[in-house]
Amino acid sequence: MPKIKADLHMHSTYSDGLNTVEEMIHSALEKGLKAISITDHNTFKGSKKAIEYVKDKGIELVVLYGNEVRARYSGKLMDILVLCPQVLDDDNYPIDAVKLYEWTRKNNCLYIPAHPYDERRYGCGELIYDLDMDAIEGWNARAPRKVNERAIATAKTLGKPIVSNSDAHEVEMVAAAHNIIEVEELDPYSVIDSILKGKVKIVRGTIPPSIYARYVSKKLVKKTVRHMFFK
Repeated sequence: MPKIKADLHMHSTYSDGLNTVEEMIHSALEKGLKAISITDHNTFKGSKKAIEYVKDKGIELVVLYGNEVRARYSGKLMDILVLCPQVLDDDNYPIDAVKLYEWTRKNNCLYIPAHPYDERRYGCGELIYDLDMDAIEGWNARAPRKVNERAIATAKTLGKPIVSNSDAHEVEMVAAAHNIIEVEELDPYSVIDSILKGKVKIVRGTIPPSIYARYVSKKLVKKTVRHMFFK
């Protein structure tokens, strides 16, 4: 079975990322990724654009239809990665975390709590024990090491597959952390099936301080320009 390099959590200009979908795709290709998902906040638009782009350009890259949904459970906001094998005709998903899980069952999508113990970024925290899920993002390149180690320990306790992602918000962050997935075929259904079966080796990594500093600087400039011209 082939083993592929995959980063299934990244953002584009469709939410708070600094680079376009096309730029994120080309960065992924440069770094040897064979599967990605553009998981913009509360929208599938980035991943839909990515799927259309690779098809139009004939690029050999698996793109999962994805979204980082800010769901709500027991009065708390939490980020959930939703990864689907194909573009959905009806992506009117619920925000309630339990109903969102049920929605993913109906649409054959993965339901993965993102950076669960990084509560400054809407991790679900101890509520993870109340949730149904397919896998856990055990390693997130933007989360502190102790937070990630706790997530991995929880995944092992619950017997859930573990994934590792960059959570890239600009091109230099892509694949900072990623997965090596053993797949039957190079397609979204096979990637999802392999994750469910735990055929994933996580590759840990962090965002270098210099890259993160440049990202913050660019973000501040972008925010300032937007404020100047659109206030």
